[in-house]
Amino acid sequence: MSLHGRPSGEPPGAQHNGEPVQPPLHRATGGGIGSPQAQSIAWQVLGSVATLSAALWVSWRLGLSAQGEFGLAKSWFDAAAVIAALGVPQGLLHLQYRLAVPAGALRGMLACGLALLAVVAALAAAGLLAAGQVLAAAVLASLPFAVGHLLARSILLAQRGVRLFGIVTALPALLVLAGVLAWGLTGRSHGFEQLLLAAALVSGATSLVLAWRSAPGIGLPVAWPQRELWRVSLQSWLQAALGGLLGAGLLSLVAWQGGGGPELGAASLGLHLYQLFAVAAGYLAPLLYDRLARQVAPTLRGWPAPARQLAVALMALSLLGIGLSALKPLWSAWLLPLALMLPAGVAAVAARVAGTVLLARGAYTELSLQAAARLLLALASAALALRWLPAAAALAAALLVTELATWWRVSALLRAGAR
Repeated sequence: MSLHGRPSGEPPGAQHNGEPVQPPLHRATGGGIGSPQAQSIAWQVLGSVATLSAALWVSWRLGLSAQGEFGLAKSWFDAAAVIAALGVPQGLLHLQYRLAVPAGALRGMLACGLALLAVVAALAAAGLLAAGQVLAAAVLASLPFAVGHLLARSILLAQRGVRLFGIVTALPALLVLAGVLAWGLTGRSHGFEQLLLAAALVSGATSLVLAWRSAPGIGLPVAWPQRELWRVSLQSWLQAALGGLLGAGLLSLVAWQGGGGPELGAASLGLHLYQLFAVAAGYLAPLLYDRLARQVAPTLRGWPAPARQLAVALMALSLLGIGLSALKPLWSAWLLPLALMLPAGVAAVAARVAGTVLLARGAYTELSLQAAARLLLALASAALALRWLPAAAALAAALLVTELATWWRVSALLRAGAR
């Protein structure tokens, strides 16, 4: 969940499947509980809660082995959608908000692109299914709908506002939760790719119909800068794709090194805890960016006292957990990953919030390099840690090393820029 890769002047936000989900601040109307902005955030929080609830339900009802299969499958569905979207959803926001391109003028290009993707994905999925690669086939078959959902959100945000945007953003997670609830009641513990494919199909079709109706066609052709679309899109795509591959890559590494079954399930649950911190950082970033973007030389002047106190409390809990893990070996299987994931989450929030300063300064190349370095360092650290630690603890340790390194890099750049 990266905040990076936005065009200059475009507010960042929390991410869902690697794409922005927090609506631009200038779309908000009022700040009360009943405001469109607040309702949009509430829907997005509901989507995050649904994602976590689905994982917990699968773990409780079907066991950790089923959670491992479910978590691995979902991570690849999410990552593939971000990669196949090529950053175009962010480019569409840039065209509509910054260049005032009518949404109706973009319908033809989007329809052709999705049709081409559908043909290619269907052929590739058929070939993989014939070869017995069921998960890969389902992921490819979902791409036209998953990418369509991401594109539709960008149209709906500009045309219909933040409230409907929040609802549509939460829709896939709510559908997945409904699916796993039904799945658990039937007792099935395999074949989650069918459920995820169905959720992608329904959410994609629904959001595309809403977007199509919200962007009426234009009688006369309207010229718009296609080069600008791809300049912004590809700039966003690299960082979103690298961020999307992080979870999928780590879980695949665990499975590849023989940590399947319950170990993979425990590692998947650990990643959910880590992602809660990333989502929290995503909700803070737009507010910070709105203030930084107005400064001539953006800089971060300390952390609020409540944030510092919370960080200290979480770090103390982490040290306590590590100590108890050493004293009570029977607790270490679940306590050590939790104790390591807490400081990793704190470091993730610190790195993302501080990285928003670099975003406000337009340091896109630096942020892309950081995204690549984070992926490589996390995979290398996890591969090393898996030699001595259980899967969940190994992933937590790898993420801790990665986030601390990212935090150190961002802090060093900010100190250098302040001189």
